[in-house]
Amino acid sequence: MRRTHARFLPLLLLAATGWAVADPSRDDGPGREFLIGASLESSSGHIGDGGRSLSLKPVWHFQVGSVRVSRSRASTLLGTGRKSGETGVSADIFSLDDWRLSASLRMDNGRTFDDDPVWRGLPDIRTTLRARVSVRRPLDERWGWSASFDQDLLGRDGGLRLNSGVSYVYPVSERTRWDVGLSATWGNARYMQTHFGISPTGAAAVGRAPYALGGGWESLHAGWNASTALSTHWVLFGGVGISNLRGDAARSPLVSRNTTSSVTLGVAYRNRR
Repeated sequence: MRRTHARFLPLLLLAATGWAVADPSRDDGPGREFLIGASLESSSGHIGDGGRSLSLKPVWHFQVGSVRVSRSRASTLLGTGRKSGETGVSADIFSLDDWRLSASLRMDNGRTFDDDPVWRGLPDIRTTLRARVSVRRPLDERWGWSASFDQDLLGRDGGLRLNSGVSYVYPVSERTRWDVGLSATWGNARYMQTHFGISPTGAAAVGRAPYALGGGWESLHAGWNASTALSTHWVLFGGVGISNLRGDAARSPLVSRNTTSSVTLGVAYRNRR
């Protein structure tokens, strides 16, 4: 259902820009670090009639100075004895006491209905670039709170999305940890209509009734993840996640299942400073 062609190119170009503007010779920054690996993921989607899929996904994280580029959950893997960050191209804006503010750019790969026998003919959701601002605060040694908003920058009807959640981290040992998280996502009217609505033109193309919706809660998400350092450089990781649509999003005719799940297992190599 999602577009896959050339989806990594814009992120790589943004990463190259960050690499160019960062000064790796500075001694006051975090310096260079990287992580690269792959994960096998079994998942299902909310939209359309597609069943469960199995996919092999690259995982990476590169950092020079204060600029980072990450894909998938690579940034969280650095939390096994390290730290975590945003997905996409990101940098910390500032930290004050326990508060941390960061900004990032990430690609939203859109959606196409070309392979869906029921909804073929609906207009594609175009790939776009989203800007995200996030704030994080630890509540104690194991609990944390975060909130973020992200906005479509290219005017492709991506709209605005808000997310907030809590997480709990349990360090089993110096090498192994697991964490659980619960979050909720809200979208404005443009975001919700683009992702869950059916315009009159689209309805005429597929012979269905239009479906309009305003801003509101989109989904709840719960996840459990674990990672363990196999050696100085190698990290094994995995996790399970559950997503449940809410409100008008769950009632959309496009939605074939309100609750979906994913299972991930992977391995990655990281440098150590």
